[in-house]
Amino acid sequence: MKLFITLVLLFELTSVMGQMPIEVKIEERPSSIGLHSAFEVVVPQATPSEAIDLMKKTITPRSLFKKSPKMEKVKDEWIVRGVIISDITNMPLDVITQVSSFPDNLYVRVFLQTEGGFLGSQGSSEQANDAAMRYFRNYGVDLYRLAVGKELANEENTLKALRNDMKRLTKKNKTYDNIIDDIQRDKDDFRSEADYSEQLLKDSRKNSQGETMDSKKAVEDELKKQLKSAKKEVKRAKSSEKKYEKKVNKNEKSQRDKAREIKLQEQKVEELKIKLDNIR
Repeated sequence: MKLFITLVLLFELTSVMGQMPIEVKIEERPSSIGLHSAFEVVVPQATPSEAIDLMKKTITPRSLFKKSPKMEKVKDEWIVRGVIISDITNMPLDVITQVSSFPDNLYVRVFLQTEGGFLGSQGSSEQANDAAMRYFRNYGVDLYRLAVGKELANEENTLKALRNDMKRLTKKNKTYDNIIDDIQRDKDDFRSEADYSEQLLKDSRKNSQGETMDSKKAVEDELKKQLKSAKKEVKRAKSSEKKYEKKVNKNEKSQRDKAREIKLQEQKVEELKIKLDNIR
């Protein structure tokens, strides 16, 4: 089992270290206003809603002093007009965003239109193009980190739940142990009571002088009754003890299984932390 866990960890670490780099490419893509150059970034794991929410926060940050341009959805595109992204250019931009979701990756395409045309197209400013490449690569990195961060949070919640399960199992096992201790004490008391009743019965049979037959029988019947009751309680205590010992054994197995789950989950969390740290 330890070898299996180690191999899984090594495989996952290799996968983490070999994760897809975030790159931005300028590609000719179709849009609602024709075929134009777009800044395209591929981001693993992210969802369309995460991509659009982050795009809104990235290109239209809130301001206390002026109203920010609003991003609107038009069919399959999200459009914001007249926004100034100073990290790219001081010229107002119409920004058209498209998102395409695939099983493992999300494609985000951003068209940046100025009065003179589209950034990324032939003849556009190289300086602005390079700035846009950096800007949307940072956006892609942030989006990837956001997606992995959510995954990490979910796995940490799972780990927390597993640890809480283990605490409950441990607490329950302690309760079982206390119950068994009480049962064993009761069993010893009933066994002592049975031994005492049995001894009294023997003594009664030996020392019967001066007693009538009816009186002797009444004493012996009462002692037999006490002896039978004590033995019955001993038997009941043994049965109860066995029942709780089975519960303890079952609980301890559950604890071992839960410990293995926790170990695997801890490794998963650690792998995601490494993965998150490596997203740059």
